[in-house]
Amino acid sequence: MELNALIKPLPCPAGAPRALSLYRVRLDVDWLVDEALLAGLSQDERKRCLRYLRAINQLQFALTRLALRRLLAQETGLAPDALMFELGAHGKPVLAWPGAPVFNVSHSGAYALIAIARGGQVGVDIETVQPMRDVPALAGQTLLPGELELCGHGRDVAAFFQLWTIKEAVLKAWGVGIAQHLSAFEALELTDKELPLRIAAPERWPATRAWALEAPEGYRATLAWAEG
Repeated sequence: MELNALIKPLPCPAGAPRALSLYRVRLDVDWLVDEALLAGLSQDERKRCLRYLRAINQLQFALTRLALRRLLAQETGLAPDALMFELGAHGKPVLAWPGAPVFNVSHSGAYALIAIARGGQVGVDIETVQPMRDVPALAGQTLLPGELELCGHGRDVAAFFQLWTIKEAVLKAWGVGIAQHLSAFEALELTDKELPLRIAAPERWPATRAWALEAPEGYRATLAWAEG
């Protein structure tokens, strides 16, 4: 199996910008993290990959980065290994040349999501739904009162993880730290279409929309778009 076979284009939600492409990448393959696999990564990416202690985490990182390079190469016409990245103001990776497409990446368990767009900012998040004893406590620490009601104060674990993907995707689109800005907006409803949001200080943030994404069983995912 080759890398292209692991990358699946996904339909964008109704109402999402046309200049946006969305992909899901399978990470559940039994590949060796060897020199042949690492050859397509930059030196910095190799170092980051090998910092993971478990081989499965090294493989997930490497496959996600290789898929991102392959997709950005198709978008830009550059060779995958010619792409250079830098960090934006809040640490969000961007391509290091003017007018380049924006992108965002998330991976959890056996899947990664990659979104590529032009004309705005994009954020994406996928999470494995993990039943845990401390979900109610975690919900109380991270969600606003209305959001707590939507997930039964953490008793509805799947709803909590959907809300968490909304938080992650929107704040990644804004390019800001997650922990410091969890209260900057509120998800008003959980739906399988566009997700209504209330932004606490709309004059501070760009106009933003979010959509729940179809995800494999046991996962939840969200796409967010912020005007540029």
